[in-house]
Amino acid sequence: MLIKIALILSVILQFLAAFIALTLVKRTKTNIAWWLISTGFLLMAFRRLFEVLTVFDSSSRLLTGMLSSWTGVFISVIMLTSLLFIKRIFNIQKQVDELRKQNEVKIMAAIIETEEKERQNFAKELHDGLGPLLSSVKMAISASTVNTSAEESKKIILNAERLIDESINSLKEISNKLSPHILNNFGLLKAIKSFVAKLPLQGQPKINIRGNIENRRFSYAIEVVMYRIIGELIVNSLKHAHARNIHIDLYLEGQNLKLKFIDDGIGFDLNKPEFEQKGMGYSNILSRIRSLNGTVLFFTSPGEGLKVEIEITIQ
Repeated sequence: MLIKIALILSVILQFLAAFIALTLVKRTKTNIAWWLISTGFLLMAFRRLFEVLTVFDSSSRLLTGMLSSWTGVFISVIMLTSLLFIKRIFNIQKQVDELRKQNEVKIMAAIIETEEKERQNFAKELHDGLGPLLSSVKMAISASTVNTSAEESKKIILNAERLIDESINSLKEISNKLSPHILNNFGLLKAIKSFVAKLPLQGQPKINIRGNIENRRFSYAIEVVMYRIIGELIVNSLKHAHARNIHIDLYLEGQNLKLKFIDDGIGFDLNKPEFEQKGMGYSNILSRIRSLNGTVLFFTSPGEGLKVEIEITIQ
């Protein structure tokens, strides 16, 4: 009696396992390997059912025994086939992991390259901008120590004060380029509008900026990356693409920050490497966005302008 109860219980458990396996098919995106495994569980349940029928009805033992044996063969074939598919999945997963590692290396290399360019620009600003002013101040102070008339000394001091004021303004400009104060204080959209307002535009190109994030703040990484990228896109469109009209849409939809950048410049061929030599380089833009787990798409061709779509999920 206990054997019969155990067999019945095993049949119930086998069918329950098969049912659970089948309900997980959608979660595995209907993977064929999981279909085969689920079918194997179902056949195991039927095989266990045949064994129970053999115990309860000895007259059908030959038929149920034959069915059980053939079911076992099918189960073996199905399991072997599913293992082959699972092995293939593991191989694909290994390739994906290797590609991910390669992309991570490329992203880090691009970020390092961009940071190095920014350091070089910073060094150039200090050397070419602030350096000569401070040297002039030093010469003015040195000249004031020479025996000169009171009027000449006054002129030298006034000139030194003017040079010091220029040095302070130059230092503020360099500091603002490194970390824009308006970005830190007022947010992304106002910082972009301020950046555009300070551009030395010639020929009156039109830059239209729209958005719904006036008072919304994001993480420092997102704001800085988006500010740098938008600034670089604007400069590239004006300097290299000779665009007459630029449209910038910056919107928050749900948990997604979306940027749409469009210009009517000369465009370029995405398949040619020449465009990477201009400005930051579009591969670096791609790397920066991917560092935020975002997506970026470029649409352009010679003579057709440029369209860039960026989307970042806000955590």
